[in-house]
Amino acid sequence: MNFLSFEFVAVFVTFLLIYWLPLKVPHLRNGMLIVASYALVALFNMQFAVILFGFSLFIYGLANHGDRFLHPRQIYILLASCIVSLFVVFKYYAFFRETIQVTLATAGLHLDLPTLNLLLPVGLSYYSFHSVSYVVSVQRKELPKARFDELILYLCFFPSIIAGPINRASHFMPQIQDSQRSLLEPQRAILLIVLAILKLFLFSAWLSEHMVDPVFSDPSGHSAGQNLLAAYAYAWNIYFNFSGYTDLVTGIALLLGFRLPINFNAPYLASNLKEFWARWHISLSTFIRDYVYIPLGGSRKPWARVQINVLIAMVISGLWHGAATTFVVWGALHGLGIVALNIKQQLLPERLWPKQLWPKKLSHLPGMAFFSRNLARVICFHFVCFAWIFFRSDSLDNAMLMLQQISSLQFAALLEHYSLQLLALVLLFVSYPLLVAFTERLKMEIQRVSWWYYPIVLAAVLSLAFSLSPDGMPNFIYASF
Repeated sequence: MNFLSFEFVAVFVTFLLIYWLPLKVPHLRNGMLIVASYALVALFNMQFAVILFGFSLFIYGLANHGDRFLHPRQIYILLASCIVSLFVVFKYYAFFRETIQVTLATAGLHLDLPTLNLLLPVGLSYYSFHSVSYVVSVQRKELPKARFDELILYLCFFPSIIAGPINRASHFMPQIQDSQRSLLEPQRAILLIVLAILKLFLFSAWLSEHMVDPVFSDPSGHSAGQNLLAAYAYAWNIYFNFSGYTDLVTGIALLLGFRLPINFNAPYLASNLKEFWARWHISLSTFIRDYVYIPLGGSRKPWARVQINVLIAMVISGLWHGAATTFVVWGALHGLGIVALNIKQQLLPERLWPKQLWPKKLSHLPGMAFFSRNLARVICFHFVCFAWIFFRSDSLDNAMLMLQQISSLQFAALLEHYSLQLLALVLLFVSYPLLVAFTERLKMEIQRVSWWYYPIVLAAVLSLAFSLSPDGMPNFIYASF
């Protein structure tokens, strides 16, 4: 059931009315959420619900009772083995099967490995992340052991099980255990849901249907200009889609009495890749940092080893998104980009940048800092768009074909045939800081707006979104990861 469907809206409103009835048993609401979450998973496939419950039983036994027989290191190994096994079987087997067979074939060994036609369980990536957070937090004594029903809800909480964000156990478990739960910021919750509808229906869906999908499915059948515009458009398509989904589930969670972590902070304002990853999919980037990069040694190792750790962490981030060479290349590109930035900072410390980049007279001119920051932002955005080509392409061959098409671009032809589309994308990039500031101001001021105005504004905004958007229901891009 899609969170944007009328069926979901009807069921959720009914559920919400029952959920907030005065209850004498504090944990009854948790039970209602568990039933609702498992029902949602079972709607996709009953086997997915069985896998989720079996995994939850394993995590409960490992985290809450494993320390009676095992050392923390052994617990971590069992946890990693279980998660890796699930991912290999359900997500990566086909990828590894093909890679192994090709590798053996080059050595003269022809081996036909069996084919497994298994569906990827809904939410596997996210409840796996949550299990890591819970087990590690308990073993480090950062969090007391939770009751079984509390752990079940933490792993299956329906707003975030499909496509995140990742909820740290230390942040989310106390909310589950809070017996004084209440409706949180309803005005802000409604605003977030409206913003999500605008992003998903109006912007993401339109860009996907008209500029992104046709070109990425057939790069050679479209001109160089269309390929270039598709790369730019996809950057906004995936941003509006994923940040819109995050707004949607954050609003839903607030209506249920829960706060989800901030997952986006205006990523296309970033002036370098480090800043981009501090703003994009924050719950994933911080998870990779804390549970992959730092265990590898983080920045405590010699400088050269630190760069290897960065590259490994980013490749793992790419591989998490999907079992395809394109995702590995995407992660490696971001890793190499961050390594290049670290090399630049090592050779040219930040305090020397103004003197090195600009003549002394120019560096003190009014507006030079503004110009430098926005030039860096433009460069960073283009690198991110370049990497998105691999992320979105169906195959490495298609990605290279698209880059080949773009390399033959003639600027005069671009302006002649696609000036309006290019102007719209440029205006979107230029006005993005203003849109971000306006949205943040709106989130603060919304608390002062009287409830009487809500029906009128909501009707106008939703009518605009639905009338201008393409037919059909927008897909959540990150739900497939």
